[in-house]
Amino acid sequence: MSITRRQFLLGTTAGLILPSFYERAYSFFENHGEPLLILPKQPEETLYACAEFAEPPRFQLHLGDPESGPPDMTIREFCLKYGEGDPETWWREQWLCADASGPVDLDLKMDEWAVFDRWLRQESSTARAYHYLESLDLGSDFNGPNAVGGLDFIDGACPGNDYLGVEALDPVSVSLLQHRLTDLGTGVRVELY
Repeated sequence: MSITRRQFLLGTTAGLILPSFYERAYSFFENHGEPLLILPKQPEETLYACAEFAEPPRFQLHLGDPESGPPDMTIREFCLKYGEGDPETWWREQWLCADASGPVDLDLKMDEWAVFDRWLRQESSTARAYHYLESLDLGSDFNGPNAVGGLDFIDGACPGNDYLGVEALDPVSVSLLQHRLTDLGTGVRVELY
């Protein structure tokens, strides 16, 4: 379980949020009750900010359909996607008792919870947002006098929990995220869901 916070920094040099944009985003929220989202000219992908999936005033971030779930898979499909090497060998090594020697039907349906656990950490829309945003230079890991807004990167919300995701702290943080994504030239637009 870990939660790290990255904040946006105000300043006038490259990579920082201009104080004038922060004031504009804050004013927009105060007047309209929602984030100011100035979209990139040619968006290639959508990052959804979902208020209903997080505690107010936070927004849970999704790269891809927030309503999607794990696919049904056979044991063979599961082994090919998440295993290593030969599916039957990997299945025997990872999932069967050491002394199990009978035939294995790899075309049976895989246990849905095993699929869910792998999918949740690697392919869910929240995990995709986590991995993508973590790879970008969005802002500082440190607090300081010029730090505003923020994103929480959550790896396990509590002990025993496999959730992997990112939450914007408030509507202004959503505005700052869109602004930073545009500055980085990512082609990602943030959309409220």
